[in-house]
Amino acid sequence: MLRYRFPGQDVVCLTGDFISTASIDNKNFIVTNFDQSIKYRWSTSATPSPVSKAAPFCINQEAYLKQAQQLINDLNRGVADKIVMSRIKKAHKELLDPEALFEKLLEHYPNALVYFFDNTSIGTWIGASPEILLERTGARFRTMALAGTKPAGDDRDFSFKEYNEHAMVTEFIEGQLRQIPGAQLQVSDIQFYSPGPVTHLLQELTWQMPDEVLPLLLKHLHPTPAVAGLPKKVAQQYISAIESHERELYTGIIGCSRIGSEKLYVNLRCGQLISDFLYCYVGGGFTPDSGAQDEWQETENKSQTLLRLL
Repeated sequence: MLRYRFPGQDVVCLTGDFISTASIDNKNFIVTNFDQSIKYRWSTSATPSPVSKAAPFCINQEAYLKQAQQLINDLNRGVADKIVMSRIKKAHKELLDPEALFEKLLEHYPNALVYFFDNTSIGTWIGASPEILLERTGARFRTMALAGTKPAGDDRDFSFKEYNEHAMVTEFIEGQLRQIPGAQLQVSDIQFYSPGPVTHLLQELTWQMPDEVLPLLLKHLHPTPAVAGLPKKVAQQYISAIESHERELYTGIIGCSRIGSEKLYVNLRCGQLISDFLYCYVGGGFTPDSGAQDEWQETENKSQTLLRLL
C-alpha cells in the first residue's frame, strides 16, 4: 500500500508494490537510495511481498560526538569543504498506528511531500520532505538550495557557518545549471524557510531545458552538497567510510517522474518502521567551523519533525 500527497494536491492511495527499475524516467512514483545506484518504481500490478527488516544501527551521543570531532578535524586539515554526516534515532515508544501519524503529517506539513508505504518489498517508510529536487511547471523547472539550520522560533541570526554552508549548496547547483545551453537561469534572494520544527536558508533556482537533458542533470545534481558535501565524490567516499549504518532510502530521490510533470523531492525527515518502532534518519552538514555538540543538537531538532507527533 502506498499513500502520498504533494503540496496543494489530494492524497493518492495505490495498491501494488515497488519493483526494481533501471531508470526513473516516466515511471510514476519512484524512490532511490542515496547515490541512485538502486532505483524502484511503484507497480499497481505487482503482488505485495513484504520483507523482514533488522533494526538499524543507532549511534549513541558519546560515540557521535567523538566521530563528529574527528570529522571537524579532518575538514580543518583540508579533506573537503563540507561533509554531511547522518545518524539514526529510535523513537522511545512504539508506533502502533502509523496511518494516524501519516494523517498528522498531512495536517502539520502542508508544504511537504508526505508519504507512507507499508508492507512492501523495501519495507515500511513514512516521511514529510520539504526539499524539492526538481519540479516542472509548464516549460520551466525549479529546484531548492536548502541548507543551514536553526530551531524554528530561534531569534538569533544564522551564523557565518550556516550562511557559508548554504552558499556552497547554491553555488554547486548554479554551476550545474549554467552548463545547460539556453537555461535562462534565475536565482532568488535568500529566504527563511520553516517547514517544521527547524528553519533553513533557502534559495530557489528556476530554468528551462530540453527533456533529454533531465536524466543527465539528475545524475550530476544529486546527491547535492546539502546531503553529501563538497567535493561530492570525496564526500561520498568519506560518508561510506565513517557512517556505521546504511542510509537506505534517506537522502535518495522520491516522487513522481511523469514526463512533463516531474515532481521529485530529496527524501528527508523520514523514518523506517520496524517491529512497531520508528527509526528516524537525520543528518547535518559539517564544515571546518562546525561544533560537534551543535551538530548533534541539529539532528535532534530535525528528528522532531516526526517524533513530536507520536
